[in-house]
This record gives sequence, structure tokens and C-alpha cells, in this order.
Amino acid sequence: MNALPYMRKRKCCGGITLLELCFALAILGVLAGLAIPSLRSARGSGAVHAAAFELLAGLQQARASSIVEARPGVLCLSDAAGICLRGGGPARAWRVYLEKDGQETTLALRPLPAGIELHASRPRLTFWPHSLAASTATLTICDSQGVARPRAIILSQAGRARLGNGTPERCRA
Repeated sequence: MNALPYMRKRKCCGGITLLELCFALAILGVLAGLAIPSLRSARGSGAVHAAAFELLAGLQQARASSIVEARPGVLCLSDAAGICLRGGGPARAWRVYLEKDGQETTLALRPLPAGIELHASRPRLTFWPHSLAASTATLTICDSQGVARPRAIILSQAGRARLGNGTPERCRA
């Protein structure tokens, strides 16, 4: 039996044909198209969680420093330069400092990851050392693209902070 000429095995060259390469690229394109939304969601969720834990550490630092130094400690929503915001709009950074006689001693200034915003029920949170009390507030960490679920930090009057689930409505405020 003679095989047709196009069905004979090639003897000179080992490799793939252009048609096989096109099929492989098409399959790769479909798989990448399915994976990209999932990767965006995971990246956004990771950034929100990292920002939430870093902000939680900043609140603890403000509270502890206030008690140790016997001075009011403040965490404020700020711009990237560290200037505290006066309104309730979204912030791109936060700052922790101690107050004494009108002087501010900065303890930390942290920008938020790209695409992350911080919304709060009040732009300035104060911790008082003598009464171990604080301003009550809810801080909501939001993904500006709306891909990741928001996280909330709830600050009690005793100065204790806890993590909770944020609402998308707070991110639009």
C-alpha cells in the first residue's frame, strides 16, 4: 500500500506546522481570557486585605503610643503628602501622630496601594491616653474599580478595633 504523499512522515525536519501553531495560540488565548478576570479579582482582594491589616496596625500604633506617651494620638485620613483631609471624601493615605501643646510628632505616614481608597465616618480619629477612649468610627477600605469586596474596620469607644465586612454603598459615599 502506498501512502499518499502528504501523509508520509517528514524525514528532514522536526517541528510543528503553521496550522498546529495557530490552534495552540487560539487555545492559549481562550484560557488567558478566562483567567484574567479571576486574576484581577484576586489582585484587588489582596490589596484590600493588605491595606486593611496595615491600617489596623496603624490604629494600634496610635492607641499604644497615646497610652505610653500620655498624649493624645491621632490617625487622620490624608493625601500623599501627609496633610490631613478635612472632609469625608476618599483618602489615598493615612497618617498617625501624637499631639502635645499644638505640636504634632508624626509616627507613621502610609500611602494606600494603587486603586485602593479609604472612606471613613470621620476624617480624624483621636485616642485619649487617660481614659483609654477613642473616637468611634468605621473605616471602609475600597477597591476603586469595584472588583474586590470592601473591608471595614470598626473602632469602639474603648479604642479597640475589629475587622468586618464593608458595604459597597460606603465606597460610593
